Formats: sequence, C-alpha cells, structure tokens
Amino acid sequence: MNPTTEPYLTQYQARADTLPGRRVNWLQAQRRAGLARFTQVGFPTQRDEDWRYTTVKPITVKKFHGLNAAAESAEFAESAEHADLQAALDAMQIKGLQSHRLVFVDGVFAAQWSHSQSALGVPSEGVTVAPLAQVLEQNPHWIEQAFGSVKPDKAHGFTALNNAYSQDGVVVLLAENARPTTPVEMLFVSCAPNGCAQPRNIIIAGAASKVQLIERYVSVNGKPARDKNSAAACTFTNSSTEIVVGETAEVDYYLVQTQSQAAYHVCGVWARQARGSRFSCRTITLGGALVRNDLGVELAGEQAHCDMFGLYHLSGAQHVDNHTTMLHCAENCSSREWYKGVLEQRSRAVFHGRIKVAPGAQKTNAAQTNNNLLLSAHAEIDSKPQLEIYADDVQCSHGATVGQLDADALFYLRARGLDEAAAGEMLRVAFVNDVLNQIAIDELKQTLETMLAARLTGNRLSSHP
Repeated sequence: MNPTTEPYLTQYQARADTLPGRRVNWLQAQRRAGLARFTQVGFPTQRDEDWRYTTVKPITVKKFHGLNAAAESAEFAESAEHADLQAALDAMQIKGLQSHRLVFVDGVFAAQWSHSQSALGVPSEGVTVAPLAQVLEQNPHWIEQAFGSVKPDKAHGFTALNNAYSQDGVVVLLAENARPTTPVEMLFVSCAPNGCAQPRNIIIAGAASKVQLIERYVSVNGKPARDKNSAAACTFTNSSTEIVVGETAEVDYYLVQTQSQAAYHVCGVWARQARGSRFSCRTITLGGALVRNDLGVELAGEQAHCDMFGLYHLSGAQHVDNHTTMLHCAENCSSREWYKGVLEQRSRAVFHGRIKVAPGAQKTNAAQTNNNLLLSAHAEIDSKPQLEIYADDVQCSHGATVGQLDADALFYLRARGLDEAAAGEMLRVAFVNDVLNQIAIDELKQTLETMLAARLTGNRLSSHP
C-alpha cells in the first residue's frame, strides 16, 4: 500500500460507518467511486503536468487526522485550550456584515456560533441554508442530482479523497426567482493541531435567482511555520464546492483564505452555468504555507457570462498555486479573468489559466490576464496562460506580466513630495485595488482593504531574504 495514502484509507475504514448519509445508496456509490479513484491515483506529484510547479510533499509527509465525530470536535472546541474561541471568532467577523452565517470548526458544524434564519433548513427569502450532514440524513434528495455532477470526472487524488470522505459543509438552495437580501457566509475554522478537515459545499441557484456567497477559511491559534523542519502544529483543509447556476441566475461568489502560515489547503471550486446566467468568482488568498486553488467553470448555456478575479499576497516561504479552467461549451458566451499577485521574501506563486473553446462555441469572447509584482529578488512566479480554441469565430486573448515597482512611477511620486517608503506603499496598494474594486459587498471590501493595507505598509523596496 502507498505509504502516503495508507493513513487516509485507514481513517476512512474506521469512520465509514459514522459518516452522514451512510444509508443513502447514491451517496455510498459516489463515496466508493471516490475511494477507488484515490486508491488508484494517490496524491499528485510533480510528474503530473498540472502539478509541475507544486509539490505536495509538505502535506503527504505529515500525519494529519480527521476530527470526523461531532462529539470529538465539540469537546475540542470547548476545551480549556480553546476557551477563548468565541472571542477569536468575534474578532474574525466581517464588521457590519449581516448574513446567513454557518460556522464549522475543524470541519464540523458549530451551531452555537452560527446565525441564520434558515440554518435548520427552513426556507427564508426563498433560500435554504443548511449543514450538509443534516441534509444527507434528513433530505438527501435535495442534492442528489447536483452532488458530484460538476466536479471533473478524472479528478486528482485530493478531490477524490474529498468525494469519499467529506462529512459536512454547506448546502444552499435558491428557489426560482429567489433574491435574498443578505449574503450567505460559510466560515471554516481550523484550530486542532494536525487536524484534517474536508468540507463539501453544494450550491444550487434556481432560474432567475440571485445570491451573494462568501466562503472563508481562517485559523485560530495557528503557529507560524518558519521552515520545513518546524515542529509547529499544522492543519490541513481539503475543500470542495460545487455550484449549479440556473438559467438567467446570478451568483456572486467570494473565496477568502486568511489561514495561518502553519496551514495547508487544497481547494476545489467548480461551477456550471445555464443559459443567460452570470457567475462572478473572486478569490483572495493571503494565508497558508501551501495553497492550491482549483477553479473550473463550464459555460454550458448560450449567452452565459463569467467573471473570475483573483488576488494573492505572499510572504515568507508561502506557496500558492492558482489553477483555473474556463470551458466555453455554448455559443455567444463571454468570460473575463484577471489575477494579480504580490510576492515578497522567498515566496512562490503559480498561475495556470486555461481557456478552452469547444467546437461549435462560436461568438465566444474570452480574455485572461495575470499580473505579478515581485518585491524581492528571491520571490518567484511561474505563470502559464493557455488557450485551446476549436471554433473559428471567436475573440480570445491572454497575457501575463512579471515585474517590480515601476521606477518612473516612483520618481513621479517622489518629485511631488513623497518619500520613497510612502511612494512604494501607494503603488503597492494601487496595484491590488484593481481586484479589490471588483468586490460588491462593501463590508467585505473594507475588511480586505484594511487587512491588505496593513500587510503592504512598510514593506521595503529593496531585495530582502
């Protein structure tokens, strides 16, 4: 047996009879298929083209354990070590935001910190928000058609493992024409040392519905990982989100990751859009020792449109890999993708953006851009924009830039009375504002602006280790 996969297979066998929905035949079939796929392919390596620039050894060499029993998670959350968890969660709230909020601690639903009129599955404003475990036990038919329908068929090992092992997450169901006035907020908290959480989220937006979704990942009492030999306690999150966007529906989705630098996170987000739908995806990655974001969107109906914006700011030895796929499968669809990164010290980023235009997807209009700002001679970015076009009447473009702060812009600002540090700070903040200005939820935008301003203020312009 593969030594890197054996611990997870052993844990699955020990927990299989306690996972929610164990009496649901279609779910069990999916879990068996996920387990078989994971056993077959294992964890990806750098021999896999899609993982060429990212090694997952920092994850596979560590022994993570899943807190998959609610009693264990509750006991841990209420222990003396985390008696201040409530205060920590209060501090992490998005100031002024009113939302349907579900909180998960180490992958398990925490009702005491959640607040939502529909948290128990009672529709409010045409939207049902409920924990996945509860839905699988009480109303599995709600998600039978969607569960596993959007993710790739030939999934890599992390996605296959989530398909087999996920036990909780968020289910959001929007009725036809539903337009809730408050966002749905999904907050996932990592705090157990060496804990492994595998959230699974299912979003189904009915025809002509409209919703704002915030999926956040944070750490409590995370200890910085100073180097690969650090004995600091780590956490591992392996998340998966599937989004079904109905005809003329509008989904405004935000993925925000601010975990500690002792956190490892592999994230998969997949969406399928029907005719005339609008899907906007904003990915903000600020934390984590090693982060992999897989985002895939299929424009399956005519006149669908997708916006995909991303922002990552890295320091220390952080490694973030953004892997995006935009599949144009129908005529008259459009997409716009723009990712920006700021890298400091010895951090490394990877961007692999793929646009594929299927045969018959005429009148496609697609654009993709990746811009990177390196603040250290030791920072590194591997950028690979990619086009695959199998139709002849399209407008498609892609491009990437990598550079330092513009010397002429610095000179211009200094000539008007700013010192070098203030001029550099202004340019760094202006660089990230292009993406921040795409955030339509004011409270979230203000929180991220404050956070990034603090991170970008005072950074030296010269190279540093």
